[in-house]
Amino acid sequence: MRRYLFEEVAAFFVKRRHLYQWGRKDGFPGADGSTITQIDGQNATTIPIYGASGEKLSEDGTGYGKVNITTADVMNGANSQNYAIKHPLSFIYNTASPWDWYTNNVIYQNDDLWGDGNKKSNYDPCPKGWRIPTDAEITWGDFSTTSAPHYNEGMLSSSGNKSALNGRLYNQLAWYPSSGTRYATSGVLYYVGLNAAFWSSSINEINAVKRLYYQMTNISPNSTSSRGYSVSVRCVQE
Repeated sequence: MRRYLFEEVAAFFVKRRHLYQWGRKDGFPGADGSTITQIDGQNATTIPIYGASGEKLSEDGTGYGKVNITTADVMNGANSQNYAIKHPLSFIYNTASPWDWYTNNVIYQNDDLWGDGNKKSNYDPCPKGWRIPTDAEITWGDFSTTSAPHYNEGMLSSSGNKSALNGRLYNQLAWYPSSGTRYATSGVLYYVGLNAAFWSSSINEINAVKRLYYQMTNISPNSTSSRGYSVSVRCVQE
C-alpha cells in the first residue's frame, strides 16, 4: 500500500502540515518551523493564515480560533457537527471525558466519521483515490527505529536539539516530521520537534482511535488517543 506524502517536500526542510481532530474534514495550521523557541511544552508559533485579499488573519481572532464544546450554540442536540462544518477553523476543545470535539457524552460518539476501518467517509480529508489508513498497526507495523530512523537537523541522531526540524525517514523514502500535537483540552500546539502522531480511521474497544506515534527514541505503531486531539494525517491509496 502506497503512503501518500500529501505535500511536496524538499530534503529535510519541510513545513509542518495541518493537524486534524479525528473525524473532521478540515485541518488546523501546524507550526512555523522558524519560531520553535523551547524544547518542551508550548513551543512554536502557528503558520499564519491569509484571507482572500491577502491580509494576515490573527490567531484567536479572524483566523484560526478555539472554542469550548460547552459554549452556547456549539452543540446542536447531542453533538457539535453542524458547528464544525460552519466553522472549519474553530478548534473545538473538551476539558472532560471523553475529550471528543464531537460530543461530551461517550454514548453519542460517532465511530463512522472517518469510516472506522471500512468505507471512506465524506469527512475523510484525503483527496480522491486516497484515504485515511484503515488500521495503524497494519499501515505502520513495519515502522521501527531501524526502518524509520530519527533525524535531528538533517543528521541521523536519536537525540539533540528539540527546537529544530526533526522527524523520521521511512526506508529512505518518506519523511515524517515531528509536527507536535494540538491538545484536546485546549487546542494549544505542543511538542513540535519532539514527537508526532498520525491518525488511522479505526476505533478500538475502548472508544479510542488507533494511530502511529513516535518520539526521538521510540516508535509505537499501535498507539491510541482521544478524538479531540489534533495530529497529522498520512493518506494511503485506496
